[in-house]
Amino acid sequence: MKYFCKELKKHFDSKSDMISEIVKRVDEVVELKKSAVKFSEPTGLSIIGKSSATKSLTPKENISYGDYVYPVINTTNYLDSHGDVHVPGIWKKSVKEQNGKTFLIINHDLSIGKVISQPKDVEPFTQMIDWKELGANFEGQTEALIFKSKLTERSNPDGFNAYKFGDPVQHSIRMIYDKMYLCVSPEQDDDAEMAAYNENWDKYINQVINQDEAIKDGYFWAITEARIFKEGSMVIAGSNDITPTLYDFEKSSKDTSNNEPPISTQSEAAKALQNKKNYLLNL
Repeated sequence: MKYFCKELKKHFDSKSDMISEIVKRVDEVVELKKSAVKFSEPTGLSIIGKSSATKSLTPKENISYGDYVYPVINTTNYLDSHGDVHVPGIWKKSVKEQNGKTFLIINHDLSIGKVISQPKDVEPFTQMIDWKELGANFEGQTEALIFKSKLTERSNPDGFNAYKFGDPVQHSIRMIYDKMYLCVSPEQDDDAEMAAYNENWDKYINQVINQDEAIKDGYFWAITEARIFKEGSMVIAGSNDITPTLYDFEKSSKDTSNNEPPISTQSEAAKALQNKKNYLLNL
């Protein structure tokens, strides 16, 4: 069986060889990931058992110009198809800096005619929200990056109609990474070279809601700070698929844009499951 490493664009004969090569070239990989402007790529992951649609996911009748929608542009604590887990607090700095400067567009196409909402009509904010309110059958909460967006006569008609008719679209953020950490499972190797990356794993793994994917891969990247870069987009399939449209929604005191990031959003049940797995790995 061959293992393909996205970061190195190379196949390996074993998972341990792949991770060893990543660790040897970690500085190079970090610089590449930080220098790239990241946005959507179709996800290879899927929500485990979506819950039935909640009221907030259902379009209200007769959506018209002047109405607001609340697309979820990003959610934390979820391993995406980039191999990245966004950590709560990731947008704390950028949300303040980019308010009034950020577009809502379609398909990451920054060109005339592709804009759903102009920067003056987009208010980005973060808020703790139950996974189930986003249609995902997980316990606990995530810190969602939400764009409060006004629909107008100038809105791209495809985007406007997708919201109007409740099409099953997803969303994606164009971003630049500022702070990130390689996390390597202790089961891969226990030598001194891996120690710091094993510590990162221990620090962040219990925050990953779909941690089975991380355990299968043997590593992931914890992203603790990133910048919104110009826009968030409506897409058919994003690198994070738990990014629906909210309709019946308003900001509340749970807005975390001005608060310290939560330490963890994982349920006690999920933590207990991981502790059991760690115990079995050490037998």
